[in-house]
Amino acid sequence: MTYSSGSCDDLPEHAKPGGYLASLTATPTEWVTVLRKAETVPNRFDWRISSYLTPPAAQAHALQDCTPTEAAIGSAGISTFYPEKRTVFEEGLRDEEEHAEFFAQLRAHHGLAEPTLELTPSFLWYFDAIPRSDGSWYYLDDAGRDHELVRARRTDTELSIEMAGMPLRRYLAVRSRLLVVQHDGIHRLDHVPEPTIDAVDRSDTRHFSFHSGDVRASEHPGFVRLVGKQIVLPIDAAPVDLARSYTSARRFPAFTVAIDPGTGERITSTCDPAKLSAYAIDRGTPHYLTEVYFRRDVLKRYTSQPSRYRVENGRLSCLGLWGISIGTNPDGFIEVYLGDLGRDLPAEERDHWLSFNVPPSGGRDEARYDRDILGRWADGPPDPLSRLFAARQHFSATLGAILGQPVYKPWDPADRTAFEGLHMPTSSEQHEADTLTLLLAKGVIDYLAVKALRRLPGVTDSKAQGINSLDAWVSSSGGDSDTLIRPLRILQGLRSTGAAHLRSKDWHATLARAGLDGLRPDEQFVQVLTLTGDALEALALHAESQLQTDQ
Repeated sequence: MTYSSGSCDDLPEHAKPGGYLASLTATPTEWVTVLRKAETVPNRFDWRISSYLTPPAAQAHALQDCTPTEAAIGSAGISTFYPEKRTVFEEGLRDEEEHAEFFAQLRAHHGLAEPTLELTPSFLWYFDAIPRSDGSWYYLDDAGRDHELVRARRTDTELSIEMAGMPLRRYLAVRSRLLVVQHDGIHRLDHVPEPTIDAVDRSDTRHFSFHSGDVRASEHPGFVRLVGKQIVLPIDAAPVDLARSYTSARRFPAFTVAIDPGTGERITSTCDPAKLSAYAIDRGTPHYLTEVYFRRDVLKRYTSQPSRYRVENGRLSCLGLWGISIGTNPDGFIEVYLGDLGRDLPAEERDHWLSFNVPPSGGRDEARYDRDILGRWADGPPDPLSRLFAARQHFSATLGAILGQPVYKPWDPADRTAFEGLHMPTSSEQHEADTLTLLLAKGVIDYLAVKALRRLPGVTDSKAQGINSLDAWVSSSGGDSDTLIRPLRILQGLRSTGAAHLRSKDWHATLARAGLDGLRPDEQFVQVLTLTGDALEALALHAESQLQTDQ
């Protein structure tokens, strides 16, 4: 700053303007505070920040005065113009005289409710922003990953709104606008500075004034005030690059497609579809449909977020943003076509897949080859997950018809998302098998409407739990409990003796009784999943037979 009178040498560090001004830049890459109301100690510190948009041509106008612009934006109402007494409704989105456009504000609601953050809609629309419960906003990139956009900071003495610098400046570029940020901070002092402080900091992107004053009636008679405006500039980007609200890498890493039989070295190829051969053209590169293989745990990133990703038999997808066809070869590796890695997989995901890439081993997914390449009708491998979901629905409908009321309790949304995200194991780790077992047991057994099941024919115990009630009904109606009920007891036993509690000898006994003790944890879960789906379908068919008998 340039001082025409006084200096800041004798001021407390927190009252000196240098550090604050040094943190301000016209080209921020991190967070930008666009709104702030702070009072750390009553009558000692007060700070206000506001902001608005202006065209580049009005930059000089915005900075001609350092005091906050009293633009007529952020509120609506009727204005009357004299002498003709013409009335006009002012929508509060722009002030032509000040070249100001509404960008952001906090409405206090007279203290009757929590302040509301209001942002110009085009800012949120450009990013297709998603709100969080704390008042912040985020957006998704092509890969479906979160990026923070707006964050709210609240304490007992401060409320501030910050925006991610680069997305904000990208918005400014696509709108051909500048952001004017207005600062007004007052520090109360125990003494009046002598001589009076008067200083200015001015450039083509900011204009600040720093001065002292005297409030003799106050307990703290002196003060210093830093007031001014700064410009936040847009990024330098061509219109075509701004069509998307975020940048997307154009990386096409090379994946292993084969092993050189002579040297044992990996043979790799780009996944860029434009550089791969096809049936109609030979570019001297591997074919688009060359099979590429990955360890199964490549899917763990996606199975751990069932609210965002779906891993189904033959396909991986993300919120309708992207999807890629996958297969499973005889060795259990995930199979993907080379060209699909470049066409269907977001660039942000390819490095993740590359780290799980393995040389071909075990042959291809023959059913997938028959369908995709030969155009033949071919059944894929057994899909116990689809069978389980269908069987649970069938069981619920048919047994519900007997009871005249639902068999299952209403879903908690989080539990429903987790259950629908149930997946085949991505590893042979016991921890993953335990987690999947808990999910399976919760969705199939724990959500049973126990009180309703006690109304089933043949149930005499008024305190019977869900499985015991089903067992009593099956036995009284001539069903085979070993076929219909035993798999559910196995599932419940594995949950209770190991997955949900301290693993004990009962766990091993349960495995032995179920014939699972010789299998890996992932194989154990697949077997239990299959048995559970079979049992639910069998219970549904048994219920249908009872309905037909009653009719």
